[in-house]
Amino acid sequence: MSESINSLKKLSILIVEDDEISRDLLVEGLKPYCNSIYGAKNGLDGLEKFNKYKIDIIITDIHMPNMNGFEMMKEISNIKPHQKFIVLTSYDSDLNLMKSIEQGAILFLKKPIDIKELRSMLITLTYEKDEKLTKISDSISINIKKEKIYKDGEEIYLTYLQNKIFWLFAYNLNQLVSYDMIEEFVYENEYASKGAIQNVILRLRRELGIQIKNIPELGYILAAKKME
Repeated sequence: MSESINSLKKLSILIVEDDEISRDLLVEGLKPYCNSIYGAKNGLDGLEKFNKYKIDIIITDIHMPNMNGFEMMKEISNIKPHQKFIVLTSYDSDLNLMKSIEQGAILFLKKPIDIKELRSMLITLTYEKDEKLTKISDSISINIKKEKIYKDGEEIYLTYLQNKIFWLFAYNLNQLVSYDMIEEFVYENEYASKGAIQNVILRLRRELGIQIKNIPELGYILAAKKME
């Protein structure tokens, strides 16, 4: 059991719940076991926290003011299609469950929440052993689900800004990443000139030797290396 509990220590968890008491109970209940825990009072706050911190798993309610859970999950999935969600629900509505699945929910937990049951769900998600690597260039490979970058087989690390923009491209491999997406996720909705964005991308190109294609006036595309 202790080995299973220890598997949670690498996790960064975001809890999105508009009921302050429920949110605090979940945060305090998981805090001793996880690497980091963040709380958000609604979907909009959750989206902002997701943009600011590296989040492994999001635990979210559905019915919230300002931005509900469905809307938040959709926004986050547009940025990071592989994001893991656990949905908290007070209802057994098939419609709610189907909507949650469409937005990327992996597991569901009915209220009132049992911390031991939630902890078991999180442990289950840590057992995923996906070591599949995607080649970006002759020397660069990535493990998207574990968010690791390898150069000639050795793990490498980037600066904070380079890392955020690189993983935004990696989450959306072979797809257009717009300037709006970069501004929202990398710069947390603070204005960033196209020149500033271009400078970060130029440094990534030089340091990693990867091709990030500019689509004039629209954004950029990072393409996976084609297998021969």
